[in-house]
Amino acid sequence: MNFRIFVVDDDRHYARLLSYRIEKRPGHHVRVCHSGEEALQHLDEEPHLVLLDIMMPGIGGIEALRRIKERRPNTPVVMVSAQGIVETAVEAMKIGAYDYITKGQDDLIKLDSVVHNVLEKERLEAEVDALRQQVQQRYSVTGLIGDSDAMQQTYRLVDKALRGDLTVAILGESGTGKELVAKAIHFSSPRKRGPFVVVNCAAIPRDLMESEFFGHEKGSFTGAHVRKIGKFEQADGGTLFLDEIGELDLDLQAKLLRALQNREITRVGGNESISFNARVISATNKEVLEMIRAGTFREDLYYRLFQYPIPLPPLRERGTDLLLLAEHFLRTYVAEHPEFKGKHLSTAAKQVIQAHPWPGNVRELKSVIERAILISDHDDIQPADLMLIGNEVIAPWAQRMTPLSDLGVPEPPVATVYAPRATDVAEVVVSRPTAPSPLDDDEEGDDDVLLDIERSGVILSLEEMKQQAVERAYRLCDGNVDRAAAELGIGRATMYRMLKKYGMM
Repeated sequence: MNFRIFVVDDDRHYARLLSYRIEKRPGHHVRVCHSGEEALQHLDEEPHLVLLDIMMPGIGGIEALRRIKERRPNTPVVMVSAQGIVETAVEAMKIGAYDYITKGQDDLIKLDSVVHNVLEKERLEAEVDALRQQVQQRYSVTGLIGDSDAMQQTYRLVDKALRGDLTVAILGESGTGKELVAKAIHFSSPRKRGPFVVVNCAAIPRDLMESEFFGHEKGSFTGAHVRKIGKFEQADGGTLFLDEIGELDLDLQAKLLRALQNREITRVGGNESISFNARVISATNKEVLEMIRAGTFREDLYYRLFQYPIPLPPLRERGTDLLLLAEHFLRTYVAEHPEFKGKHLSTAAKQVIQAHPWPGNVRELKSVIERAILISDHDDIQPADLMLIGNEVIAPWAQRMTPLSDLGVPEPPVATVYAPRATDVAEVVVSRPTAPSPLDDDEEGDDDVLLDIERSGVILSLEEMKQQAVERAYRLCDGNVDRAAAELGIGRATMYRMLKKYGMM
């Protein structure tokens, strides 16, 4: 990063000395001004730092400092003077000077340190601003993807939510992007420079929930060795996102209601009321009205949290958005992993994507696309690479044990699993195969891996069933370890370990 520094001093020798010393550092460019008037004329060049002498003819240093702060209040100004007058230094600091240095024996050494600190602070602030802009662009309303009528309605509701500071509730099935919409509201609102704090109500143990929300004082309970700041305090000046709000128990619902009404919280074990200023956005995939009728959700909290509801459509109702999202996830993953450059969805894969009901919504689609990129052997991703069977993103266990129709192998009868009695240990009853081993090349052995369980009383151990599954998947996938692992729903390393264990490698 390049820095522009103004050296303003009527002492030409001292100004030249400072300029030479500063410009020895790479990226440091100095403009020397010999009067306050000259410095003010060039102030539009937006210097990162001004070194300003106090005693100068014409406009003195104090007056120049005052005018600089009027025009560019965020520009750091370091006062440099041959006179160490305390009153002058105090006045300069009150006006807004960053520091005050007295010319003398050690002034250059101190000046080096001050210049370094100021410019490092400027660099960090510029980096933070750049990152903040990237985040705002990524999570703004314009970052949401979808042109369907259902999403257009969502956009309109989000835009209206930005007009005020109402409490927002985002409703939708799991995987529809509720947190993404919450971030869009936050980063498009006046609170965008404040924190965005997420609380997953379903992931926090009940005993720790109150402490997580409101914080606690040291010694308030066993294990509270230090004071902890809760999420409400952390979100002060920004947005608090309460995900899975339907998972809160009734006791905490009452305390949450009080906090939202009074805009105050009290830490666990404390007596002090602490005000907070945060916008609260909640989200749930549950039918809250049904919960109210069942007595598991407070009606008064409902009216407080659901002041401005935003329903999100499931992916199956978003029409052409399916392919837009699929292409977006593909581009994003390929951009992060250039080794997959050239991968694209085939026409047949697109048709399968459009026909699938997507019970897991956008989250499921993203997972499917990323996995298909990994397991596809060619640039064009085929329907088999998507691994979509019926309404399941991955085939159930019984179907994983059978050949996929895409492989051109007829499927054997599906095994019947007996439900155990309450006093029994769960077990699966299977007849032992009498045909050749699944490792043989003879395809007639396929029907002997899974026989009709009801015709036999022989019990296979889980380890034997696991070995049969691994052998069968490895053979039907023609020795492709990655594909076999994906079919079984296990990791690649686990597949290798099991192949070695069963003597197949």
